[in-house]
Amino acid sequence: MESHPWFVSSRRVLETVFPGDKRHLRLADLGCLEGGFAVEFARMGFQVLGIDVRDTNIKACDYVKLRTSLPNLTFVKDNVLNIAEYGMFDAIFCCGLLYHLDQPKAFLETVSSVTTKLLILQTHFSTDTVYSRLPFPLWIRKVLGKAAKNQDGKFALSSMSINEGLPGRWFTEFKDDKSFSRREELNWSSWDNRRAFWIQREYLLQLIQDIGFDCVFEQFDSLGSNIAESMLQGYYQAETRGTFIGIRTHTKL
Repeated sequence: MESHPWFVSSRRVLETVFPGDKRHLRLADLGCLEGGFAVEFARMGFQVLGIDVRDTNIKACDYVKLRTSLPNLTFVKDNVLNIAEYGMFDAIFCCGLLYHLDQPKAFLETVSSVTTKLLILQTHFSTDTVYSRLPFPLWIRKVLGKAAKNQDGKFALSSMSINEGLPGRWFTEFKDDKSFSRREELNWSSWDNRRAFWIQREYLLQLIQDIGFDCVFEQFDSLGSNIAESMLQGYYQAETRGTFIGIRTHTKL
């Protein structure tokens, strides 16, 4: 995990915002899966709490913890919506989670209430552009065919809508009761809700500012050495997924 682009990118921000000794700093990894990122943050020196709702993931996390010498690493099985029950954090790492929620705004408001300094948000987003008008690779257009007219990127998203007062598109997580009943084994899916809302990119940036982070930006170095190509026709364009940073320049007490 130490060479994963998302971790390397996050480490750059963490080292910039929190230079020096980090043993007094708390970091929460929300939806931590098997705990890979959490381990690396603990190795940086942070007091790390990894939280995940699935039994299988927490068992994997516990296995990892037993085989590392990291007393500053803790895992808990819980819904991330309950993060406020675990106190205040200097930094929140939220990767691959926000786009699984049907009320992402309310969730980020909760996250902000327990974050004193830094939010690292790695997530899919939606755009106001119809997929078929984007210069995506030909093979994707061939696969999607006519369905591409109703899609943003390569994902089957709804037409533009408003949720929690924000523009975005809906994504169906579970198509029926059978798939919903299997959500424990479907790691890359939501938990409580059957569809999720992907906030439009511009309004996601605005939301981060509105909930209290006065320094807001999108971080692109995780895309690799060719940022332009990735944004024009590569990963960023096809996946509509990016890293969004919120920093409080005046630490919340």
